[in-house]
Amino acid sequence: MLLVNSVVEYQQRSLRVLAITPDYCIWIDIHNKLADPEQFDLNEISKALRNDDVKIIEDPFFDLISRTMTKKQKEKRDVTWVTMQYVVENPLRLFKECWSQLLREVIIDSEKEIGRQHFYKLLRQYLQRGQCKNGLAPDFHKMGAPNQSRLITNKKVGPKRTASVGQGVPITEDIKKIFRQAIDTFYMKANRMPWVKVHDKVTKAVREQYPKISKYDLPTLVQLKHLFEKEYKAEETSKARNTDITFEKDKRQLTSTATSQVLGPGDRFEFDATIIDLYVVSENDAQDIIGRPTLLIAIDVFSRLVTGYYLTFEPPSYVVAMMALANCLENKVDICASLGLTIKHDSWPAIGLPSAVLADKGELLSNQSNTLVDSANVRLENATARRGDAKGIVERKFRTLQAEFKPYAPGVVTDETAKKRGGKDYRLDAELNIRQFEEIIVLLIYKHNLKVMKNYDADPDIPIDLPFTPKDLWNWGIENRSGALKSFDLQKFKILTLPRTKATVSNLGIKVNSLIYTCPEAFEKGWFLRDKHRTRPNSVQIAFDPRTTNTIYIFPNNGSNEFWSASLTDRSRAYSDMTVYEAKKAILTRKRSGDKTDKDNADERQKIDDEIDKRLASAQRRSKKTSSNKSDNARLKEIRKNKQEAITKERLIRSVGESSEKQSNSPPKNVVPIIKQDDFSLPDLYVDYDEDET
Repeated sequence: MLLVNSVVEYQQRSLRVLAITPDYCIWIDIHNKLADPEQFDLNEISKALRNDDVKIIEDPFFDLISRTMTKKQKEKRDVTWVTMQYVVENPLRLFKECWSQLLREVIIDSEKEIGRQHFYKLLRQYLQRGQCKNGLAPDFHKMGAPNQSRLITNKKVGPKRTASVGQGVPITEDIKKIFRQAIDTFYMKANRMPWVKVHDKVTKAVREQYPKISKYDLPTLVQLKHLFEKEYKAEETSKARNTDITFEKDKRQLTSTATSQVLGPGDRFEFDATIIDLYVVSENDAQDIIGRPTLLIAIDVFSRLVTGYYLTFEPPSYVVAMMALANCLENKVDICASLGLTIKHDSWPAIGLPSAVLADKGELLSNQSNTLVDSANVRLENATARRGDAKGIVERKFRTLQAEFKPYAPGVVTDETAKKRGGKDYRLDAELNIRQFEEIIVLLIYKHNLKVMKNYDADPDIPIDLPFTPKDLWNWGIENRSGALKSFDLQKFKILTLPRTKATVSNLGIKVNSLIYTCPEAFEKGWFLRDKHRTRPNSVQIAFDPRTTNTIYIFPNNGSNEFWSASLTDRSRAYSDMTVYEAKKAILTRKRSGDKTDKDNADERQKIDDEIDKRLASAQRRSKKTSSNKSDNARLKEIRKNKQEAITKERLIRSVGESSEKQSNSPPKNVVPIIKQDDFSLPDLYVDYDEDET
């Protein structure tokens, strides 16, 4: 299946699909610096795909657009994006003959001058690298002297002063620190202090720290503003200089669009999570009531087709939200087959990521969600607080799904409780387990896809004989509207969107959250050698799934999405098959228990140490009282004899069956005494090899 942004190999060229229309498709050579968009016949390419003349290959720019960028790269990319954002949705970008007209529109909209050659270069780069924001990032890794600061001399840089007196001073890091402190303290506040007052604060601080600087050479207001424009973003400044309510109401940038403006399938998915009004039981024991599961749903705004779901016992969070979005990339036929259900692909054809996801201020508000925005070019739109009607389609779908099973499913939450007269505790009625309930949810979604929507608000160009079912609207939109769905590797999507943190590397393994992990790749590189000459990083970046401690994913190379799978070692086997939260709680409990026991036994250990000291002191006093006329050499020679005498004495005392008590006991009358035979005890073979002969 050919999707937008797919990369194909055709006639020894690597081509990226830019757009798909009913009559033709458009692609571009991704390796030619002067490449232009080309049109091709969709039927011809479809036939070539079936004959394996065209192959869908892995995107060679994937690692480049999803890499971890430096702050400078992000700033450069964002500056470019200010201008290029006007071409993202403009269809003229796909036709070389319209680029000059598009350039004029960009200059008018952005109010910024940009050269034709530079604009064409950025536009080609944007198209060739996946039509996403990260595709405009500069290739700093190809430039010389990376991350090397320039030397600051004792002279001020820039043009010489003409209207004002004095020579000025170079803006060193110490003076920049004063600038930043004054800006953060006085300018980035809602009281909106003017620049002149902020400059007065800077002048006072510089005079106090550098009293020898002439009053004619103090930093100017222009230098202060230059640093501000260089290091502070407009959006951050606007947020800081306005109250939250004022910024959201009057100042924030408007990026979202109304539901009525979607062009076709994949333009926007609405996403939400809810706790189901139903109690379920354990799969192992039907008498064990587990609780209420959480259902997450993604639904296409244009067709109302449910494109992804996720059912779990976990509370709503960023991680489970990513699992629901990952479900959008999976073939629904395979998902149903794993549940023992058989469906046709045409009845649930949703595969791919959308252009935008509309959600509330909850699961998708995470720093890690930037991967979704920058790498997959999926725009995140958050509904205003307490405005569920902003995503009414998915909210209504939750209500509709639950209305389907509530009348007959056991364990449904009701208004009656056992406390009311005649009431019954609905939790005791629970009978369904999580798998059975998931099968019901999938069947209800399948039923929804086939149901005609009587109140569907159709666009004028939709045929009057087209049934208003989600699956028919989806299939019609894919064929007749602009294709907005995006392909993405499922496994990479799941791993790249997991939470990340730093882990330390030692001889024992890779340690994170007090748990130890290892992997074959690290062993091969010798990270765990107990040798001072071994080479290994002090720390590595890892991604982890909070739902399990068994596996983490290591990113050994900074700026790359190459990863290794690492497993829990035997040293941490006590915490396997746990969630990260459960493991942290267990480790903390053990530490507290050990610390308490150690402090409780401190007095007893001190008593033992005192007893040992008493015996040592007693031995010293006894040694001083005992005098001997023997020389030291004679005492040393008697060690062997003294040890032999001690062994003989010990045998008499500790030998089995030779105590005086047993010898005095007379045998019973009914026992015939045995006549003592010869002594068959072992001979004394003791030889002391530990003492010197002399």
